Amino acid sequence: MRVALIYPYCSEYLLRISVRNHENFPSGLGYIAACLRQSGHTAAIFIPDSFHMPMDRVWREIGIFNPDIAGISAVTRNFMEARRVTKEVKHRFACPVVMGGPHPTALPRATLQGLPELDAVIAGEGELPMLALAAEFDKSGKIDFEKVPGAAFIKDGRYIENQRPEPISDLDNLPYPAIDLLNGEPAPLGNDKLITSRGCPGQCNFCANICMGRKFRPHSPERVVAEIEHLTEKYGASYFHVMDDCFTADNNRVHRICDLIISKKLKIAWTAAGRVNTLLDESLIIKMKRAGCVRVQLGIETGSQSINNLIGKGTTLDMAEKCCGLLRKHGVESFNSFIIGNEGETKETIKETIAFSKKLRSTISVFNILIPFPGTSIFEKYYKEFDKPDMDWTGWCSQWPSRPYEPRQTQLSKATLWRYTVWAWLSYFCSPSQMLRIICGAFKWLSVSKT
Repeated sequence: MRVALIYPYCSEYLLRISVRNHENFPSGLGYIAACLRQSGHTAAIFIPDSFHMPMDRVWREIGIFNPDIAGISAVTRNFMEARRVTKEVKHRFACPVVMGGPHPTALPRATLQGLPELDAVIAGEGELPMLALAAEFDKSGKIDFEKVPGAAFIKDGRYIENQRPEPISDLDNLPYPAIDLLNGEPAPLGNDKLITSRGCPGQCNFCANICMGRKFRPHSPERVVAEIEHLTEKYGASYFHVMDDCFTADNNRVHRICDLIISKKLKIAWTAAGRVNTLLDESLIIKMKRAGCVRVQLGIETGSQSINNLIGKGTTLDMAEKCCGLLRKHGVESFNSFIIGNEGETKETIKETIAFSKKLRSTISVFNILIPFPGTSIFEKYYKEFDKPDMDWTGWCSQWPSRPYEPRQTQLSKATLWRYTVWAWLSYFCSPSQMLRIICGAFKWLSVSKT
């Protein structure tokens, strides 16, 4: 079976950014493609306009590939483009088309009802359903979606949603992501992305972990380091972005990964995301630094403890201060993200957040207005009415006042949230001490990029 896997871009602006950094390669499709190949199928990954591949060339390359089925990956940010690509694929190639990813997983019925060209939604993790789909096709040359776990589809006017398979428990059984299958060529960028676990145990009300779930499922330390060695030896990679939701969920595992990197004398640099309550062990931070960690991304979200409790973060401001202090002490940058417009947000709590961001004295902090993604408890509580077939998701993820809806989780208007967000950025980055930290950090990143 020949499977074309397509990741539609979000916008021309986001595209220009993504083709220059690690965000470009869709690791989820890489895992699916690798599993299909391992089972004897043929797969290719296409990203329109990545590496200067415009749409007309994409269609030409897909036509040459001649797929038996097309799989399209969609998040809320690129969903409208994914709809357009689905229609075009169906028109040009007349093959079955399925769609997966967080957005259709969260809203499978509305996705199908609003897109008749789509044959099925594949909810949750895609590896096992796509293997089952390919096996069904090989048997008869057609697909009975009732036999595909995790598939949602419409048959004879009736919406059917199959039970999802259990999440993959032993991730070590998965092959390495097939980064060599991007547009049919080896990927010159993107080979520095690394996924060492799935799932996040956090209970944050703004987080859409609907595909991977809340159960933390890790690769073994040995598998993680083996993949690093594979990428360094085959592709010359020396800088890695660990894309886990929470790399530090299991401190013992992180200790072991770092021990292996150090013992093997791997000359690499890497970044990862963690939670402040999992980074309070000074010995762990020291070891991460020795193993090449140069930056940790922390979702601190707010400077108000009452808001922190309300959004289900499960941390305290004291934890955030201690964590950032330990990272700073040992020369590991902290990249802090804050949300403006959390549930229950007021002008006073925003001011607390801005003040707290400065108090942490981290390398960099970013401020973004809350986006109520489908699949989050915030969406279910306040925005459920937008779960409809004819919904236009254009601008849903916008940070500008032009976003097509008013916030409902706070009494502050979208214009007010935008003004306070601009104020947060300006007041944070225009302080002399912060400008000095940014300049020093820039020189550090330049030196890392040359290694």
